[in-house]
Amino acid sequence: MKRALTITAVLTVLVAATCADAQVSIGGAQSLYIQPGARPAGMGDCYTSVADDASACYWNPAGLAFMPVRKNLILMHSELVPDWGDVYYEYAAFAQKVEGLGTLAGSITYLTYGEQVATEEGSPDPVGTFNSYEVIPSVAYATTLTENIALGINLKFIWVDLAPESVTFGQGEGSGTTFAGDMGVLYRIGSGRLSIGTVIQNVGPKIAYIDEEQSDPLPRNWKLGSSYKIFHDEMNQLMASFEYNKSLVIYEDFFDLSTGVILNAGMEYSYYSLFSLRAGYVYDEDGEIKDFSYGLGLKYKDWAFDVASIPQAEGLKRPFRFSLSASF
Repeated sequence: MKRALTITAVLTVLVAATCADAQVSIGGAQSLYIQPGARPAGMGDCYTSVADDASACYWNPAGLAFMPVRKNLILMHSELVPDWGDVYYEYAAFAQKVEGLGTLAGSITYLTYGEQVATEEGSPDPVGTFNSYEVIPSVAYATTLTENIALGINLKFIWVDLAPESVTFGQGEGSGTTFAGDMGVLYRIGSGRLSIGTVIQNVGPKIAYIDEEQSDPLPRNWKLGSSYKIFHDEMNQLMASFEYNKSLVIYEDFFDLSTGVILNAGMEYSYYSLFSLRAGYVYDEDGEIKDFSYGLGLKYKDWAFDVASIPQAEGLKRPFRFSLSASF
């Protein structure tokens, strides 16, 4: 318990430090706002205290230490704008336990904004096309400090390519790079029936594209979540999860009032580990998202397929997220 309190204190200090450096700006690297995995999406993106698979690289790297299998692979796909096939998000992660060392993992995120039209300077006339995208590879490590407490870290490299120099009218490449880190703690109580997790995400230098003086901070945030297995036997499991997500970047120039807080709640029912039903709720006042999410999971031996329907801001269609995972 003393170790858990010490780690929590360290995370609190990091939160204070990143808040002190918060900038009045829109966070850079938009793919960092997108949360991977169809299972978490079905639960209302409420996964910080649940994260027990390779996607823990993103959600809470400490969860990697509690994976129930030795190896896990996850692939995810989502069209961000339904009916626009060239605007999509891809995520892949692999995690492996190493005896005597802990759990090692790696992930890669790819977000494409699709094909853009280039125009002449001072004219709306098109002269060609180009593609805008983001790529974020990461490596993670987690270990148990005690039987019930785990600590994890995830380090990522961020590469954003918005436009080639040929369409910026000689101002330079419309691309930027930076790096960031996540640090998390997961505490399991009563053989894992109750879990409490916390994580700080995207702590790192700002990202700039053409003008260094107009650099943007990364979307730093702090999450605190808990989950509880209401009942768990050989046939059935019902789990409830809750989460508080606080942005550490201020947006005053862009919103009349920005709380920077997102509240999430979710539930998952599983039958014989063969199929799962999920539902959740997202309350994001700043993003104008106050709606339910729904999900379904199917499992056969070491393979699992998950799909979820998630809410977006009013006026936008609900996209689906699809995940395929394998355990070894």
